Amino acid sequence: MNPRSWFSDLTPYFVYVLFVATLGPLLFGFHLSELNAPEDVIRCKKNSIVAAAATLPQCIKMTPTEWGVVGSMYTLGGLLGALSAGPLASKYGRRRAMQLNSIFFIVGPIFEALSPNIGVMATGRLLSGVGAGAAVVVVPIYISEIAPPAQKGFFGAFTQIMCNVGILITQLLGYFLSHDQYWRIILAAGGVIGVLQLLGLLLSVESPKYLAEQGHASLAKKALRSIRGEDKDINEEFNSWGVDGAQVVNDEEQTLLQGDEAAPPKNQAGNDESLSITQVLRHPDYKKAAFAVIMIMLAQQLSGINSIVMYGVSLLADLLASNSALLNLAVSAVNIVVTTGCAPLPDKLGRKVCLLQSLAGMGISSLLLAIGIMRSIPVLSAVAVLLFVSSFALGLGPVPFILSAELVGPEAVGATQSIALAANWIATFLVAQFFPLASAKLHGKVYIIFAALSAAFFVFIGWFVPETKGKKNADELPAHSSPMFPPLHSPRPEHSQRLDDYGLDDDSIPPFDDSADKHAGDRRSSQAPPPSLLSPAFTPPATPGLSTPSDPRPRPPRSVPVDTSLPSDTPRPELLEELPIVECEVRARIPTTTGHEMWLHVYRNNVDTKEHLAIVFGNNIRSKSLDREREGETEMDRMTRGAYVGRLYPGRTHSRVSQLKKEEGVMPKYQNGTSDGSLSPSSAASSEADDVASETGTSQLPLVRIHSECYTGETVWSARCDCGEQLDEAARLMSNPSISPSGGAIIYLRQEGRGIGLGEKLKAYNLQDLGNDTYEANVLLRHPADARSYGLATSMLVDLGLGGVGTQGIRLLTNNPDKVRAVEGPGREVIVRERVAMVPLAWKTGGKAGIKSEEVEKYLSTKIEKFKHMLTQQ
Repeated sequence: MNPRSWFSDLTPYFVYVLFVATLGPLLFGFHLSELNAPEDVIRCKKNSIVAAAATLPQCIKMTPTEWGVVGSMYTLGGLLGALSAGPLASKYGRRRAMQLNSIFFIVGPIFEALSPNIGVMATGRLLSGVGAGAAVVVVPIYISEIAPPAQKGFFGAFTQIMCNVGILITQLLGYFLSHDQYWRIILAAGGVIGVLQLLGLLLSVESPKYLAEQGHASLAKKALRSIRGEDKDINEEFNSWGVDGAQVVNDEEQTLLQGDEAAPPKNQAGNDESLSITQVLRHPDYKKAAFAVIMIMLAQQLSGINSIVMYGVSLLADLLASNSALLNLAVSAVNIVVTTGCAPLPDKLGRKVCLLQSLAGMGISSLLLAIGIMRSIPVLSAVAVLLFVSSFALGLGPVPFILSAELVGPEAVGATQSIALAANWIATFLVAQFFPLASAKLHGKVYIIFAALSAAFFVFIGWFVPETKGKKNADELPAHSSPMFPPLHSPRPEHSQRLDDYGLDDDSIPPFDDSADKHAGDRRSSQAPPPSLLSPAFTPPATPGLSTPSDPRPRPPRSVPVDTSLPSDTPRPELLEELPIVECEVRARIPTTTGHEMWLHVYRNNVDTKEHLAIVFGNNIRSKSLDREREGETEMDRMTRGAYVGRLYPGRTHSRVSQLKKEEGVMPKYQNGTSDGSLSPSSAASSEADDVASETGTSQLPLVRIHSECYTGETVWSARCDCGEQLDEAARLMSNPSISPSGGAIIYLRQEGRGIGLGEKLKAYNLQDLGNDTYEANVLLRHPADARSYGLATSMLVDLGLGGVGTQGIRLLTNNPDKVRAVEGPGREVIVRERVAMVPLAWKTGGKAGIKSEEVEKYLSTKIEKFKHMLTQQ
């Protein structure tokens, strides 16, 4: 990584917000080690020089067990804070959660500094721990959401850097103030820092990503712009969050288009829709990630780092005499330097590589430290300690805080972070409570145990934890890198293993031939018809998944980049020399309850007499043939056949927004450069997106699905295949602005695109019941096994502006790699950039939902074994 890039996106305000937020981790480190250096003075192990004060004792006598209790109360408070912080941050926001944390950081040190006995001191440590536990949950999330996308790993390391700064501050204060009652000043200093953070947060902004996920798109953009700077282009980063750009709509144009209608629906990411800890632990996708994070957090603590941070002075006192405190001071300084120096490495080398190198170094250092203590070799012990903390700073210090926010989707980040830190605090409690006893019994041999634990965690992380470097979200994790993340849902059908040879690169998605190549089916195996696509229970933001998903911001389906211009050994499908001529006759808006607007287009063509359909989602996809001016038509004619811009309302007389604006005295902007209020046909296809001020970027291309009408799948709800549920799934994906900001189009080819007819289709079903598979049934009836034409689909996509010169390309919903080239057309009139997987609900849910029947299994087996290279044009 180029060092210049670390600071290219920095603004003074970003630095300020980063510093204020990371005061929380600083106080985490501060309170973690505040009792280390002054231990002997606090416990009355050293003779007092000045007489005890009248109101407060100069020291508090404690046995090793009592001292362990005081130390471990901090970890108990941390556990409470960690468990509560995630839901709190999801419900009230990151900034508000940090403000509440600051109160604990202020009150806790008051109890500690003024403690007259063990009970009060333990209470203060408990309160400080609550603030610390919450801080290390919320702050990494906050940093991940405000940091420049390319430097998340670098700035994410600041959580650990500031933790080490807090440790260094306490070691410095302890080195100079560990006498008389000055130890109370050390404990009180944490409260002062807490006050500074509380004041600093008053001038900080809420996480812009959190605001966007809550539906406050305008506030999110304002906050992001304040962090990135006024001159910075923030649209790409904003769009990468999967937030509907249409939320940020010009009020003036909304009034012109919709009169007194309400503003477009926001992304209803309600506070109650983030996953809870219990939901994450039960979630089929996230429970494995949560387990991985728990193990990584256990590795961070059980590798032995806090044995040095919390008890290093007393541990090495006999070996290094008066130099033990100085060594711990050096350890803290080295920790900061190495952590800061290694901060770019997680982004450069990868999170997993840093973790493994860190564990290897700590394991070796633990063995050296054990030898140094057992054989009384001061120099070896000192070097081993420095190597130990340097290895920790390389990866095991900063990376766990980064990983816990990257292994899951945004809806599960808060709960997963709480789970992670809860595990961290439990492990810290074990070390804080039992290390003094273990050290007294085993002396240096205790570090042999830490070395063994480091080796065990090395094997676990190397085998089970995936790499998250460079991944925008949890769906981009490479499943091949880890058996901890097997196929998303199990069990897999026996035949699914055979699909691995058909080009679907991610084993976590059971490949499945799509509904454009299939026949009958439905969402359920029951006899009841499926719910309406327009009903509130079935329309976005719900998405395909486990029954009715609770999360309105679903993770997008996994995709595979494709480029058919590259050389390939795969047989090419036979394509028509010329595409059919298509023309859109009429378009109408189909009301939905949430998400993108849906528009139904009826197409005629010159190759058959059927009326094929295009179901379009979003306002920025328009038909060129529909918008083309027709001789003799009136404005009412145009609006009646759907060639209008914006939305219809009573009293509207013009089909073009530009004319409405002209009448209102508002001069619009035109792509074609005209200024008279007219709109040329060439710009009509993009006019609606401009006039409605849609801010959809090009970072996510439109989704496209080619679907052939299936008689039984969509009319009699049979369980011969899952055509109906795949059609619903495609519609829901395209309707959801979080998944497809640019909308999408379903090309619905009537009568399966092959002209077999209903009677012949039913005969094929009877042959299947007699033991023939789909392929054999078609052949016996003298029909081609699979002879549908995609030429019509390609022509319709071109007419919708999704193909041709200057277009960005599409994302094609299909599991069949051959269909990519077939849909692109003979001259690559349509460019497919990504192939997006379509996974049956039955496979996603282990048979709990969706179509799962003997007929479906036989049908899929046929498609897998025999239909792979049967795509042709007719």
